[in-house]
Formats: sequence, structure tokens, C-alpha cells
Amino acid sequence: MKYDNYIFDLYGTLIDVWTDEHAAQTWKKWLRVLDKKGIRHPDYITFRREFFDSDKRAREAALAEGKYEVPEIDVIPIYKELLTKYGNKNLDEKILNELSYDFRVASRKRIGLFPGVEEYLKLIHANGKKAYILSNAQASYTWPEIQMFHLEKLTDDVLMSSDYKCMKPDKAFFDILIERYSMDRDKTIMHGDSGFSDIQGAEKAGIASVHLANENHPSKYYINACKNQ
Repeated sequence: MKYDNYIFDLYGTLIDVWTDEHAAQTWKKWLRVLDKKGIRHPDYITFRREFFDSDKRAREAALAEGKYEVPEIDVIPIYKELLTKYGNKNLDEKILNELSYDFRVASRKRIGLFPGVEEYLKLIHANGKKAYILSNAQASYTWPEIQMFHLEKLTDDVLMSSDYKCMKPDKAFFDILIERYSMDRDKTIMHGDSGFSDIQGAEKAGIASVHLANENHPSKYYINACKNQ
């Protein structure tokens, strides 16, 4: 294998997922979960509007701060602010992460690994190389899905944008991973399904890349990659 470090996008690259965070059914389903847990809330139309308004303001503030070219936010403070507004107390980090993931599950229509992913990651390690995940993702949504498919055991590190306040294609996000492990950029390659986030980002970071396919369709790549090694 030509490279020493293999970096992967997550959704649409390793995990095949379809979510709809705006759908009425998503919000109605989530609010039923909140009801069962005794969490106070407004009607779904009000809550949905308030959430996305808060999300927009947080992203605008992060951009105005000017620290990163492509900033990222963490949605947990938004959940905390809104849920506290409606009289919910003692919302510690554990509870907020659980409620956040409940929303993720409510929004999810399908999820699974693309064929051959596990085999390909094992092949990388069998050849003495390293595999990493660099994902534009919310940690509260994503860590349970990482663990669902044991990807934390199949890779050497996982970086999610909400933890680092920047996201692909920002060179800064790539540099955090590359510099953490003193990677030789000439021996590092990015795999991703997004020409904008993954491929342009890799170019900015000075590393090679593989554009697997159009958005969310790299299902045959890993099987072919395994056969060709």
C-alpha cells in the first residue's frame, strides 16, 4: 500500500445513512420520547423553529468570530438553552447527550456500513498502516453510531468537527489531525464522497485524495479496493 496514513470521511463514505432533521415526523417522534422522560417542551412547530433559529445564530456568531475559515458549532448548548427555557432543571452533560442522540435516532431513516468497509480498514492495519476518521459531525449524534459499528476499534483516531470548532474543507481541521500524529503529507491520503468538503479540503491540506463517488454512493469502492491490494 502506497500511503502510510488513510483518512476517511464518515457519513456517505464509511456509513450509509439517511436522516431528515427538519421533517415534522422527526420532531413529533422526538417529542414523544421527551414526554416519556418527563422533559417539558413546546409544540413541535415552535420547538423546531426555535432550534434552527438558535443554530443559525450560533453559526453566524462563529463565522463572525473569524477564528476559522469554516467554523463549526456544538448543538448541545442549544439543546440546553431551549430545554432550560421550558422549565427543565438539572440537565447535566450525560442527559443532554442522551436527549440529543434521541433526536438523531428520531431523524434517522436508515443506517449501515457500506459493503467491504470493515475488511478494508482491517487490511490497512494488516499492512502496518494507520486509519483515521475526520468527520463533519456532532459528537452527541455520532459517537453512538461510531460504536454501533465498532469503528473506534477499526481506526486509530476519530475527530469530529463539533469537538474542534472547525470543519472540512477548512485546512485547520485537517492540520489538527495531521500535526497530532506528525504525518508525512506525501504519505497521507483522504477518502471521501464530497468533492467540496473532502477533496478540496485535502488539496488545501496538501495531501492526496480519493473521491469515492457522488454523495453517499461509494458502496462498491471498498470491495474493489480489497481485491486490488
